[in-house]
Amino acid sequence: MESKYICVICTQLFTGGCGRAYQMLTTQYLFLGSYEHQAVHLAFIFLLLFLYQARQSKTRIGMVLNLTLAALGVAASGYVLANMVHLKEVFGFPDPMDVAVGVVLIGLVVIATRAAWGWTLPIVAAIFVAYFLWGDGLPGHLYHRPFNFDYVVSYLSIGLSGIFGQFLGISANQVFLFVVFGSLLGIIKVNDFFLEAGKIAGKAFRGGPGQTAVVSSGFIGMISGAAVANVAVTGSFTIPYMKQVGYKPQHAGAIEAAASTGGQLMPPVMGAAAFLMASFLGVSYDAVMLAGILPAILYFWGVMLGVQFLAVRFGIKAPLERVDFRKLMRRLPLFGLPLAVLITLLIMQYSPAKSAFWAILLAIGLSYIDPQTRPRPLELVKSIAGGALIGAQIGISLAIVGMIAQTLITTGLGNKIAGLVEILSAGNLLIGLALTMVVSIILGCGVPTSAAYTLVAIVVIPSVIKMGVEPMAAHFFSFYFAVISSLTPPVALAALAGAGIAGAPYFKTALSAAKLAISGFIIPFLIIFNPLLTFNPVSWVWGLGTVIAVPLGMTALTAAIYGCGLTVFSLRERILASAAAALMLGYSGFRHVDGLPLEYRCWHSGNLPSLRFWSPRSGKAGRIASRPHSGSRTDDRRYLRNVLT
Repeated sequence: MESKYICVICTQLFTGGCGRAYQMLTTQYLFLGSYEHQAVHLAFIFLLLFLYQARQSKTRIGMVLNLTLAALGVAASGYVLANMVHLKEVFGFPDPMDVAVGVVLIGLVVIATRAAWGWTLPIVAAIFVAYFLWGDGLPGHLYHRPFNFDYVVSYLSIGLSGIFGQFLGISANQVFLFVVFGSLLGIIKVNDFFLEAGKIAGKAFRGGPGQTAVVSSGFIGMISGAAVANVAVTGSFTIPYMKQVGYKPQHAGAIEAAASTGGQLMPPVMGAAAFLMASFLGVSYDAVMLAGILPAILYFWGVMLGVQFLAVRFGIKAPLERVDFRKLMRRLPLFGLPLAVLITLLIMQYSPAKSAFWAILLAIGLSYIDPQTRPRPLELVKSIAGGALIGAQIGISLAIVGMIAQTLITTGLGNKIAGLVEILSAGNLLIGLALTMVVSIILGCGVPTSAAYTLVAIVVIPSVIKMGVEPMAAHFFSFYFAVISSLTPPVALAALAGAGIAGAPYFKTALSAAKLAISGFIIPFLIIFNPLLTFNPVSWVWGLGTVIAVPLGMTALTAAIYGCGLTVFSLRERILASAAAALMLGYSGFRHVDGLPLEYRCWHSGNLPSLRFWSPRSGKAGRIASRPHSGSRTDDRRYLRNVLT
């Protein structure tokens, strides 16, 4: 029995290596067409996922069953590859053999998704497929015209739509190599650089290992783009140390979860959802990457402030760690040079896959210069296979999302739900955004970020755009809440992973993580109301005020939540901090409300130094300058100059 498990492990490693080699070669040579490439990619996904499940099986029956499913997956994908022309010709009207293979493909995608992500996403997909089949029996607006079984199977799988198409294509052409690149950095000891860089933040700010966790998780998340995997990688050494210096277990797990979740927001990778966003918007990936920089920095600013104030609140005085600058400088090229090449190629409009290809080769080449970072062949193969497995898990989630999206399109359900959102919001933007936020968080419960974002982008975002929101901002709004759902109870996957490592109560950890990540709930609304955050300002004067207002507003908000700054606040100071946060963040919103010329009044009143005018010690209230709201940029500049002087 043990020898059979060894055989399965070797087969999995070999499959991972072959899958990675195939993906690398396809960035340089066009072997197959788009759908043929997706069929081969899907075969590797089935092999990797079911071989991994066979390896994890504790019984002979489980191992044999998973190996059988792997063989079925390869056979079904091979059938699609061999009959590509025929399947295109009979689209919507498949032969009996085609229907049988299509049913097998749908079943395998559902089973593999359950193995990789749990039951939530398969249940959601089952509801949509059931609607596709039997929605003609529903009354009212949910009714759609009848579709026979063969037609549904053709549209969902064998007809080269549904499973195949836009979403699986993104996995095959863009996401897979980025994930492999992220896993490769771990084996060449780039994590040493992240840890030493984190120690610098730990020395500069109160909270020590808490700040180390935020910075190191942010760096790793820049490449991996996966929250739970990020928690597992960095949390294994940051969480125990945080507990050792005085953090409560739930706080240690929450800090790691909040920081790791933010990794999906930080360019250049940003997870699979960012590639989907570029596809939906019809723009290059570098445009999405550029727009994501400032919001991500603000998110981590908020998390670091939360850690700072948490340490003040509980009197945590972490020991100052010695930074090994020699190690830091020796590891810097391993991270900095491949990342620079990756970003440069993306900006030069090279495809994401080709950019990742050269970054991977450069990282491997640099690792062999230093004997300390030189990976052994078996370690390198294991790292590549591990990255390929994570890529397969993301790929299968995109395949099942393709089935859901096809149901929304073919039945017209997407337009019906969008119309319902318009009715419920009554054309009010704030209500529409609130509905979008709730839907994004609910769909994100136990569902991969890419899946949650895709469903909201198809169903709800078009309604938000109709209300006058710029498309990039609308998609970022949905993207942020799909990411933050990893921290929101009842199903907070990143918090669950952090609680497991910390040995803390899950619900307390999830609530603490959501509290630390409060900036992630505020920033999406600021993106909508203040285009500067995506580098698209309507007024540079207003934009300059935003650069000052948003960080100060986030600082005041976090201080009010934790009830402390440099010291613990009194009740009056906490109220003043809350008022300052509301005014500074309100500066971004009132610009969009006609007839309420309040934005500069908010900016002026919310500045922390001006709070002394309302202090009982001052003896009098301060005066706030006023101005007529003509809307002209000249008046804007004149008023702002008066306020500043």
